[in-house]
Amino acid sequence: MALPNFNIDEAYLIGSWLESFFWGIYTLLFGMTMYSIYQKRKDGINRFTTVSLVLLYLLASAHMSLGLVRLIQGFIIYRDTIGPIEYFASVFIRVNMAKDYLYITNMFLGDLVVVWRLYIVWGKSILCAALPFLMCVAEFVAGYGATSQWLLPHPNGWEMLRWGTAMFTISLVTNILVTAAIASRIWYVSMRTRQVMGVDSGGRYNRVILLIVESGALISTTKIIEFTLFKLTPGNATMGLHAMYILYEILPQVTGIVPTMIIYAVNNGFTQRDDYYTSHKTTLAFATQTDNEMTAHTNTSLSAVVFAPSDEAMAAKKADAGRGAMGELTLKQSPSSSFTESQV
Repeated sequence: MALPNFNIDEAYLIGSWLESFFWGIYTLLFGMTMYSIYQKRKDGINRFTTVSLVLLYLLASAHMSLGLVRLIQGFIIYRDTIGPIEYFASVFIRVNMAKDYLYITNMFLGDLVVVWRLYIVWGKSILCAALPFLMCVAEFVAGYGATSQWLLPHPNGWEMLRWGTAMFTISLVTNILVTAAIASRIWYVSMRTRQVMGVDSGGRYNRVILLIVESGALISTTKIIEFTLFKLTPGNATMGLHAMYILYEILPQVTGIVPTMIIYAVNNGFTQRDDYYTSHKTTLAFATQTDNEMTAHTNTSLSAVVFAPSDEAMAAKKADAGRGAMGELTLKQSPSSSFTESQV
């Protein structure tokens, strides 16, 4: 069955309009999130998270700005010379290449944020994060390799296609694997909490859902659709289905909105309260139980993700709890498991 005809100029026009819409939402959300982080500055600022949010917003804003420049050039300045379709299909035009570089960098940074979350949820395990990190580097190299073909004296179209396919494939696989790994870890801790403590707190699902969304479930879904449309995009820019470029325009905004939305929700108490994402005073600890290290929490409903209290509070709870055995779950505050601002 023949695919419907959806020209590239129409796809970029719709995509740029939607990108500007999402950028407006993103800008408002980013401003409110930065203000909430500023209000909590006395509790300490998580540098990795904050710097990542700022860089993602700057990249998304630059991408949107170049999109506007391209619309003006394609539909007005070069309308009677090159023509809109030929203009938008000509990746070798420098403003088009710059926009592609911004897209690739934004994708790389967004995937790094998700890998960082995997690293934290799995107890800051370098072994767990090593492969996804290398995959992020590979997608970055593949993306720049595809676009940089136009800088060569004799660019090879098939090489660009192979590099581009590798970039989309690696990014998609990375997001799916990391999301599954984070979700499985949360599920395991939640299950062990229920088995060991006999606690089944419905409130934990809010955090589980938000963590899964932040770690890439939403972005993974978008990437699946984008990759599918990428494979359906013809080599001929004058005809065929070019709907991929709508998502191509929107994705940098979505990549930044997802983590920013979560930080804002956490800081403003829309989930169970914790200051982990922007403060160094709490810590996420997933540890294996050892002998005589059992701890008990009274009057506390454990969620899938539990943040360890301070040393003083933990000492008091240990004194009250004694040495009662609870199983394999350990929530503890120690130099080896604490996540502090200085470590990022």
